[in-house]
Parts: sequence; structure tokens; C-alpha cells
Amino acid sequence: MKKHLPIKLYWCFWVAMLYNVNGYAQNIDFGKSYVNITKGLNGGTIEPGDTLEIRSVFVVRSGVYDSCSYNDVIPAGTSFIPGTIRVLTNEGKIYKQFTDAVFDDEGWINGGNIRINLGFNQADAPARSYRRGRISNTHKPSFYGSSCIMVASFRVRVTAPLGSIINTGGGNMTYKSGASPVIFFTFPLNALSVYTNIGMCPNLVGANAIGTEFNGTFGSGKPRNRVASANVPPSYTYQIFNTGTPNDYTYGIANNTSTRVNYTTLNTWAKPDNTSPTHRVFNVWDIIGDHTGAVSPTLGNPAADTVINNNGGYTLVVNASYRIDSAFQQTISGLCPNTYYEISCWVRNICSKCGCDSNGKGATNTSAVPVPYIPTVAGAPGTADSSGVYPNLTFEVDGLDYYTTGNILYSGQWVKKGFTFRTGPTQTSFVLKFFNNAPGGGGNDWALDDISVATCYPNLTVNPTPFYTVCEGNVVDFGATVRSYFSNYNQYKWQRSTNGGVSWNDVGISGTGSPVVVGGQYEYSVSYPTFIATQADSGHRYRIVVATTIPNLSDPNCSSVSATDFTMINVINCTILPVKLVSWTGQAEKNQARLRWVTEEEDNPVTYTVERSEDGIHFSASGIVKGRYDMGNSNTYLYKDPVEIQKPTFYRLIISPELGQSSYSKVILLQPQIKNFHAQVIQNPFRDKLHVNLQIPVKGKLEMKLIDISGRVIQSRIEDMEQGQRVLEWKITDRITSGLYILQVNYGNEQTNIKLIKDK
Repeated sequence: MKKHLPIKLYWCFWVAMLYNVNGYAQNIDFGKSYVNITKGLNGGTIEPGDTLEIRSVFVVRSGVYDSCSYNDVIPAGTSFIPGTIRVLTNEGKIYKQFTDAVFDDEGWINGGNIRINLGFNQADAPARSYRRGRISNTHKPSFYGSSCIMVASFRVRVTAPLGSIINTGGGNMTYKSGASPVIFFTFPLNALSVYTNIGMCPNLVGANAIGTEFNGTFGSGKPRNRVASANVPPSYTYQIFNTGTPNDYTYGIANNTSTRVNYTTLNTWAKPDNTSPTHRVFNVWDIIGDHTGAVSPTLGNPAADTVINNNGGYTLVVNASYRIDSAFQQTISGLCPNTYYEISCWVRNICSKCGCDSNGKGATNTSAVPVPYIPTVAGAPGTADSSGVYPNLTFEVDGLDYYTTGNILYSGQWVKKGFTFRTGPTQTSFVLKFFNNAPGGGGNDWALDDISVATCYPNLTVNPTPFYTVCEGNVVDFGATVRSYFSNYNQYKWQRSTNGGVSWNDVGISGTGSPVVVGGQYEYSVSYPTFIATQADSGHRYRIVVATTIPNLSDPNCSSVSATDFTMINVINCTILPVKLVSWTGQAEKNQARLRWVTEEEDNPVTYTVERSEDGIHFSASGIVKGRYDMGNSNTYLYKDPVEIQKPTFYRLIISPELGQSSYSKVILLQPQIKNFHAQVIQNPFRDKLHVNLQIPVKGKLEMKLIDISGRVIQSRIEDMEQGQRVLEWKITDRITSGLYILQVNYGNEQTNIKLIKDK
């Protein structure tokens, strides 16, 4: 299998293949990054109260170095967490723990200054509290016996408020070679933004604005290996897929990640695959296709058959070793000011057996001599994690770190990662970069696909919808409700269509709403100015358009409108009824409408025509019932529609006296018997309870799972359900953090996935 050189830490990683004063090359490397411990595997932005682990890496790839130490200061806007000064392996395991007391051992804090003397081989000038140590490439923590990787670390808690910028760079490593003077290697600055962790868009998203690289999908084609990408910086070199490539510092773009010399579409070969030649890159990489358009978003597409398939989708695969440069970058233009965007991608850990433990033994080495391989995460036989260094990506916008994905464990599946970013008052573009944020070594190989920068839209509801039936000459009174996770969609205007929705025009009515929090979302309602209905108004449609600024309201690319949520005016002739209609009701039984009406004061002969409609506008006669002409008593009529209800159906009565004008009853709506399974969450975002509206066609078993964005099942529930409609209340554990989740509802062979937001 491949042997990564170990260090790749986000933003500032330097390969010190420099020439020192004596003129010879130094095989020593450094890197610095941070991990958001609080956000864990879900990932997220940096918020007040979060715990960050600052990690600085010292790697010796060849030779011996003396006077090795790490020196740093606690970043402004954070506070030190006692008992967290350590040396870690590149997989994040604690290799050596220190006290905080000055000179108590090799690591301490003095005021705001951190010091760790490095080098712990007791037989070879070990570090002491008063002496910097020696590190050889053969020391531990070892990488295949050829390199030593030490990760000096400490933890801090974020105290800076939202909107602040924290510098996690700075500090230095010291070392020297032979009789050379001590060298101080200083880490450059690194800025991160303290930013609200909204997660991904809680409502609908707009079109992808990324534009480049086939709108973030990397395109498709028959050749297994696509050409290089202009959006991958030159610090990564393009290579095709083969037994040992893409290697460290390189990437590939393919629709099939098997080797060139032993092509296959199967991902069932052994790991390691010792076939000669192997089907798998480094004997262990997954053999997959891309993510775009997959039936299962988590499983993705299988490796394309490039012999018979003329159009397999491509994915970007990065072998992210210790050089820490952006793996993808693009200037995104044409954005809307003061607007929330979901910045996201789908990513997959593609190596399940790439680990190398601190003794230098790899995951595919089954020998127990002298000691067995220590897995990345211990577990029962067959369940231990040997994937090694987990991929961890940082999203940078205009030079500031905003979001880290958290560790992406190996699961054999794709996961969606992302956050919501708000553009500035006049901002219309930004530079987006994806950086590696994990140390190199065994592992940290990942596929990237379906990059997206998409507007987060609000939910719009016009009331009533879809039809507003009104008597000619009466007042028309309707309105709309705007609901959003964000408070800035407060500008609105009304539009009207007179040609059935083919085109829409402003009616000159606009304003500013005043959002208030209702059920975890911002909400406001607006009313359309009332007017008197005429026949000329019949068939006109009305809708609301919203935006975050007045200029955005006039830009169709920066405003939000629901193409399906409108009201159509239906003007009818409502004359005085010739009889007193006491009640007019109906119900659906076995998909047949059973209608009932009661009258009084039938002073003259009368005929009742029952009409039906499937759109609420165009009615046709279903049947005719003769009136009883019983003046002194109330009269009850029953009618069963002979035509089965296949969809929501509207009914009305035409009341026709022998003498005089006919008139209409109100319109009632009947729903057909439930034939299909349906699940809908009533309140989203939620806090401690979910209310799920369920339509159950037949008696059966219902299974629900609450899943976080890394694919982990947080809570599950199984219920026996009777046929019909009901609202199920589900109390959710109060231990889960705020952010994005998926509610997966399974009923029989049907599955529904609902995006949820957990409110604070």
C-alpha cells in the first residue's frame, strides 16, 4: 500500500527542504492547524464557547535533529483549557501527556506562553524540562519506520464574540543539525471567523452559482481519466489512476477509480487486493464512480463501465499528503448582496485500510511480531477502524476560515458537508477555497463532487391557495405569509398574471415586512389591498415576491418567488337563494363522494344540480335532484357521486327555482381515500419534539431515524400504524446540538428523507 509522508495540516504547512548555512538539504517538515473539538464529526463554524485543538507538526523524514522544541502563545479571543498540553500521533491519539506547571516535565504554560520540548527517546538525548530534545527519523511516533511524526498540541476555548477574527497561526519550532546554529521556524498567521453555525439551508435552495467545472459536477465522458482541472492549484499535480497513482501531492479526475493496468467496475475485491497487477490503487483504495445524479446520494454511483458507457460521471480524487494547499478554488461571481448561500459539497473517504500506527506498522500488516497493528479506533474483531488519518476539510471565503467538515470517517459512503454564508451589504462575489485540514501519513485520501453555492430561499404561502372564490360585487381580501430561518427577507412586492401564469407583472404594491420569531423561524404576514370583484377579475392570479434589499427585489436572480404558491380569483354570480340552504356537507367513503344538504322554505318548485370539478374553476354536472317542494318542513337530500374520486375534488350546488334566477352554494372540497404513503414535518426548525403528519394507506410498520449530516443515526423509533391520517409526536433527546439533520421515514418499500433544523 502507499506510504504517505505524514504531515498535512490546513492553511500553513511548509516543506522545509531548504538549504541551511552548511549547504545541505534538510529533510524536516512543519505544519499547523486547528480542530474544532466541539463540532465533532458533524463539523461546523467556530462559535463562542467552542473548544479548539491547536496542532503543530514536527516531521523528520531523514537524519537527526537536535534542540527540538515548540513555542506558542494562547491566541487572542481564546482561553487555555488546563491539562491539554500534549504530543499526539498524526491520527490524533495522545502519545505523551504533560502537566501545566513550569519545568514540571517537558511541556508547560507560563502566563500565555506554551512550551513543549520535543524528543522522547530515552536512549538518544531525550527532551527534559530544562533541555530541548533530539528527533531522528527512526524515533516514535513512527511512520513505517522511515519518518517520525510528532504533533504538539493544546486546547483553547473561544471567548471572542460572533463577528470576531481569531489568529491561530504564529508560534515556532526550533531545531538544529549537527554543529549548525539553532533555527527558529515561525508559522505564518492564519485567520478564522467566529461565525454563526446555521448549518446548511433549512429551506429550499436556488440554482448553483459556482459555474465552473460543469457547475461543480466535474462533467462526464467515456474516457476513464478526464483532463486536469484549472481549479486545482498547481501545488497538486494531475495523475491518472494506476497501481501507485495518484500519489502524495497529486490528484486525479475519473469516472472509475480502479487501476489502469487491471480495469474493473467491481468494488468487491479484497483489501488489500494482492492480485498481480492489483485492481485497487495502492491495493486498498475504493473503486467507485462519481456522486452526481446517484439514486442513493450516500452510496453514489458505481464505477463506470468505460467499455460500453459513453458518458460516465467524473469525480475529483485528492491524495492529500502533508503539503497543505487548497485542493479546489474558484471566484464565484454574480452573487446577491445581503443574501444567505449554502456552500456545500459531497465528499467521501476512499480508504478503509490506510492506517499506520505509532510503532510504524501498517493496517494491512497482519503479523503480530513484534507487536500487532494498533487500529485507528479499537473495536471488536472485524469492527476496528484501520482507515488511518481521517480527511478533514476547511472552507475558506475571501481569506478567512469559516467552516471545517470535522473528521470524515470511512463508511463506504458519501456525506454532504457545508454551511450557510451571508454576503455583505454590497458583496457580489467571493473567492472560495477548499483546504486539507488533516495531518498526512496513512489515510487522508478523499473524493470530492457536486460542489454548490446556492441561495437559501424562504417559504412563501399565499392565503387562500390555490383558489379564492368570491361573489361578484363582494370585497376581495387575501394575503401571504413569509417564513424563513433568516430575518432579512423583509422586502416584498405583489405580482399578477392575466394569462394563466405564463407571464407576471408588478402591480405597484410593495413594502417592508417586520419578521418576528414564530416556532423557531422568522415570519411576517402581508395583505393585498382589498378591491371589489368584477367578472373581469376572474382567472387572474396573484403571487408575492420577496428579497433582502430593495434593489434585489427588482432582480429575478436575487429575489424569491414560489412558482406554485399563488391564488387564482374565481368570481361567481351569487344571487339571493330561492330557498334557505341550512347546510351543505360531504364526505368521501371508499373514494365515492356522499353529499348531503338540508333546506327550509321551499316555497316554490326547485331543482338541485350537483356539480364537480378537479381544479375548482371548471365545473360539470354530476347529477340532478328534484326538490320536494315541502314548504312547512326542513328537507334533507342525499346524493352519491357515481364517479370515483381520484384526486382532491370540488363540489357545489346549483339551486334552480321554477321561476327566477339560479344561484350557487359554497364550494366544498373532498379528498380521496389515502392510497400513497406520505410524511411531513409540521414544525421545522424543531426544538425538543417532532410532529410528523402521516398518511398511511394500509396497516403496517413505520420506522423513523434521525440522522446527522455525517450519516450517524442519533435516535430511532418503530411504530405499528393503522390505516388513515394522524400526527405522530416524537420527543427528541436534548443532548443533540443545533444544526442540520435528516429525518428518514421508512414504511414498507417506501422511504422519505426530510431535511430538518434543530433549533437552540
